Amino acid sequence: MSVEMRDSTSKVKVVRINVREGKHLEVEDLVAVEAPISLYINGIRWANLMATPTMLKELTLGYALSEGLLRNLSELRSVRVEDNAVKLEAKINIDLNRRLQRVWNSDCVGILSTLRNSMDKGSEILDRLKVPLVSSGYAVKGSELLKMASELNLRSDTFKATGGVHSAALFQRGHLVAFAEDVGRHNAIDKVLGAGALSNVDFQNTVLISSGRLGGEMVIKAARLGIPIVASISAPLLSGIMVAEKAGITLLGFVRGLRLNVYSHPGRILLD
Repeated sequence: MSVEMRDSTSKVKVVRINVREGKHLEVEDLVAVEAPISLYINGIRWANLMATPTMLKELTLGYALSEGLLRNLSELRSVRVEDNAVKLEAKINIDLNRRLQRVWNSDCVGILSTLRNSMDKGSEILDRLKVPLVSSGYAVKGSELLKMASELNLRSDTFKATGGVHSAALFQRGHLVAFAEDVGRHNAIDKVLGAGALSNVDFQNTVLISSGRLGGEMVIKAARLGIPIVASISAPLLSGIMVAEKAGITLLGFVRGLRLNVYSHPGRILLD
C-alpha cells in the first residue's frame, strides 16, 4: 500500500463477510487517510494535528484565526507547507502562554463544566477566552439553510467513498465560498475558515455548516471570526448551545430533509 502525502484516500484489501449467506469475498476498498501535521508559528512548534493531508495552508490559517492567535491576515507575514509541517510567520510576537487556548483536552473540560454549572460564570469564561459577541444582523430563510445542507452532502465525495471524514462549508449570502473534508470535524472547519479568509470573505454575512457535532470549542471558533449562523446536519452539544447563547450566535442542528432545529438566537432564521 502506497500513500502520497497529499492523498485523502488509499486503497486497501478487505475481506467482506456475508453472515447470512456464509460467504466471504476479498475486494479493494477506499479508506480515509490521516497524517500527523505539525504547525509551527514563528519557529515554535505550536500544535500537532492528525488531519487529512490536503488544504494544509488553509488549515493552518483557519486554526490561527479561530484560536485567536491572529486577529486577521494583516498580521500574517508568510505561511509555507513543507511535507508534514506547516510554518507560519506572524508579524507580531505571540505569547507562549496563549498555548492555553489550544489545549481543549485539559483546560476546556473545566471551562465547559463551568458553563454548564453557571451561566453567569460562563460569561466570565468567554471573556477570559477573548470570545467576542457576534452582533451581525444577517438573516437567512430556513429553506436556504436546507439547500446549503444539501450542497454540503452533494460535495462530500470523500465521505461517500470512505464514510471516514467530516465536511464543512462556508456560505456568504447564500453562495458557497469554501468547502473542505477532513478526518477531524475541527480541522474541516478550520480549513473553510482559512479558505474564507484568503478569499477576503466578510464573515459577518456568512453561514458555517458542518457535518459533525457542534461543541463549545467549535462555536468559539466561529465567534472569533464573527460568524453569526452556525449549523450542522448532526446534533449540537450542550456546550455548543451555551457558548452560542452567550456569544450571540444562531446555532442550528439536524438541518436536513424538510426541517431544522434552532437552539439559540432564532431571530436570524426567516420563515418562507
